[in-house]
This record gives sequence, structure tokens and C-alpha cells, in this order.
Amino acid sequence: MSTLVREKARGTVAHRYLLLSVIFVLSVPVTFAQRTEFDILKGNDVVGKILATRSTSGERTLYLMTSYSEFDIVAKQVVRSTMAAEYSGSVLSMCHLNMYINGSMRDSSHMVHRSGRGDCYVHPKKRFLHEGAVEWTTARMYFEEPVDQPSIFVESVLKHCPLVRTGAGKYRLDLPGAKSNHYAYEDGILREIRVDRALFDLVFKRT
Repeated sequence: MSTLVREKARGTVAHRYLLLSVIFVLSVPVTFAQRTEFDILKGNDVVGKILATRSTSGERTLYLMTSYSEFDIVAKQVVRSTMAAEYSGSVLSMCHLNMYINGSMRDSSHMVHRSGRGDCYVHPKKRFLHEGAVEWTTARMYFEEPVDQPSIFVESVLKHCPLVRTGAGKYRLDLPGAKSNHYAYEDGILREIRVDRALFDLVFKRT
């Protein structure tokens, strides 16, 4: 099988997971739902939007985040992303993420959890197994403060990353590649995320 065919097959599987998540949101009777929005700021300019939803039906909970932004880093960047994370009870059963920049896929990852371990794939060709249950992901952090959590499972890399409490309601999530995200909560509600990167900083502010 050629590399191109393999990549297309993996992309098909990943989009199938995402499609099933969207079908869950649209077709399953929802007994509890929350929705929140964040502005994406670069400096003082609003350059995009994040829509985050949490839907619950019985023992199943689905987190779905979509974002769109436009900003300049050397050249114009149009960024679209979708992230879905489904829980069965308190344990993650599936997650998927993709990001497109100027119409081309930049990042993609997915995991399906079965029999105590997760089958993981990270674009372009990294496959591995994750052992053990997952309870906290970045998706969950949009709706709950991660009190006393030493690490968070990050959907983009499909592994746990250190979480450091830096103050009252404030946390730093340390990511691979010397990257970090800073979360600020008030009364348990997420108000702001600051994204620190080598070439740019962004702030996600609750509207």
C-alpha cells in the first residue's frame, strides 16, 4: 500500500470518529447541555472565535470545540480546528482533533479507548497504545476547574502533560516543545486561556 493510500485511509478513519461525534450531538436525546464562546485575541484585536459545547445523554458526555481565526504571522493564516472528546461515565472513550491552516491539514490526532487502553494515532504517522484510563482532558477544562490535578491528557499529542497551579484559579499546562497554555478561572468558571508560542501569543477570552 502506498504512503498516499495509507494517509487517506487514516484520514477517513479519523473523520469517521468526528462524524460519529457530531451525529451523537444531533441525534441522541440530550438531557443536559452547555454552550460557551470565547473570543480569540492577538494583541488587542479580536481575530477569531471558539465555540465550546458539552452535551450529556445518560452515561455519555460529548465535548465539541470548533474554532476559526485569521491573523498574520509572516503571511496571512486562516486557522480552522475541530476537537471532540466523548466520555463514558467519568472515563474518556474517544477523542479526535484536526487543524487546518489556509485549507491544508496541519495537525490531526485520534484515540479510541477499549479494554483499558487507547489506540492512538497522531499525524503524520505516529501510532501507539496508551495504557490506563483518562479522566481529564483539555476539553473538560473548558467546563470544569482541574482542582488538584497533576496532569492533563492533551488531545493533540494523546498523552498526559504536567499541570502546575500558579495561583488562585490559575494553572499552567506544559506541552511538548517548550510550549505552554495558561488557564484562569473565577468561581470555577474558565474565563481566559493564554497561549504562549515562539512566534506569537494568543488569548482566548470568555464572552
